[in-house]
This record gives sequence, C-alpha cells and structure tokens, in this order.
Amino acid sequence: MTDDPVLLGLAQAEHTPFPYHHLPETFPEDTAARLRATFPDTGFTKVSGHDPDKTYTMWTRPLHPAPEAPGEELPAPWRAFVREVTGPGYRAGLAALTGLPVESCPVEVNLWRYPPDCWLDPHVDKPGKLVTHVFYFNEPWPETWGGNLLLLGSQDPRDVVRRIPPLHNSSVVLVRGDSSWHAVESALPGNPGAVRLSAQVIFHRPE
Repeated sequence: MTDDPVLLGLAQAEHTPFPYHHLPETFPEDTAARLRATFPDTGFTKVSGHDPDKTYTMWTRPLHPAPEAPGEELPAPWRAFVREVTGPGYRAGLAALTGLPVESCPVEVNLWRYPPDCWLDPHVDKPGKLVTHVFYFNEPWPETWGGNLLLLGSQDPRDVVRRIPPLHNSSVVLVRGDSSWHAVESALPGNPGAVRLSAQVIFHRPE
C-alpha cells in the first residue's frame, strides 16, 4: 500500500459552536476500505478517568510515538497511515487548513475503541493541545446506534449544537479553544457490532 494523502481539500469549514472542519470523505475509497478491514482488535488498554475536568471510559492503543508490543505488529495499512499523518505533506496541509503552525509541533497518534459501556464527558481540551484530527472507521453505523461526537455550546451536556455520527471514512478537525466544549455519547446497547472505532492525531504545543 502506498501512503495516500488525507483529502484535506474536501474539508468543510464550520464556525458554530466553535471553529472546526468536517470531512465527509477523508481518504480515497480503497484506502479507507483497507484501513477499516485491518482495524486492530488487539493491543488495546482500557482507560478510565473520574476527575473534576471530565469522566470517561474507553479502550486505546498508542501508535506514535510508542514501541509496538511483542506480537502486536501493526497491519501494513496502518503503518502507512502513521507515516502519512506524521509526515511533512499532511502537516503542511493541516497548517494551511487551520492557520496554525503544526509543522513543528510534537504529534501523537492513537487508536480508540468505544463499546457501549464507554463514553467521554463534556470537556475542553487541555491548553497543551493545539489541533486534534479524529478519523472514523465504522461501517455500518445507523443513526439509532448513538455514539455521536457532540459539539456543545457550553459545559452543559444538554447544550448540543451538533451531533456528528462516526461514519466510515469521515473525520473532524477540532481546533482547541477555551469554548470548544465537546463530548462522545455512549453507543446504545443491544446493537451487535456497535463498537465505535476511531483514530486520533493530536498536535501538541511545543514546550
């Protein structure tokens, strides 16, 4: 598999309730299909938090920077994904899209699995984060399954301005701000296969 570029030129700029970009299509169709078909189901660790900032429970697998665990070699399409999103072309495109200097920022890449007992409460990302790009690999994902990314007008979980379903080959670029409240709702139980699959690429402010 060659390293295919993220289709940042298809990003739709949004400004409500805060600046972000939505990509209904993120990769060429064949690339997205390979990533979905090889999305790992091992090597994940369950993480939970219960603190004043937010509560959450989900399963994560770090891809970069992190050594691979013995016996957990990453599939070739995902090795290509990591090369692409940590490379200069993607960085330059994301800098042009957001107007932020991500070319020189430390980058972190993770995979996430959200079964129905997982969620992420309303929060604003910590100041050390600059931009987060969230990629989705769920096919199918009917609206009745829940598991949406919630973009909020405030800390109130009922103040939902937009629900973004985690549809296969879509993605969202979130620009960190003091009012960029967001959350992930639980997938609804009773739906076989309702495990929310995503990857995150996070650019941190240089120390």
